[in-house]
Amino acid sequence: MAQSYLAAGQKFEALWAAQSGNCALCGERMLRNRFAAPHARVWAKQRATYDHIIPRSKGGKDTAENLQLAHARCNKIKGNRI
Repeated sequence: MAQSYLAAGQKFEALWAAQSGNCALCGERMLRNRFAAPHARVWAKQRATYDHIIPRSKGGKDTAENLQLAHARCNKIKGNRI
């Protein structure tokens, strides 16, 4: 079975470009790096994180096709729901 593989940096860049820097869950703009945040607390909530579309706890794979970027806060709220 073929599995797509991208190095961590390439994976992030591909997802960032595909999503135009917007959170897959709420649609709002994400912060690309910590220097874009006015305060550490803002960075902690608005930074881009990997989200599994189908959670690993529900059988989702750790592949590029099952990943999207989401705010840390949005990802935490989503939890392991689909």
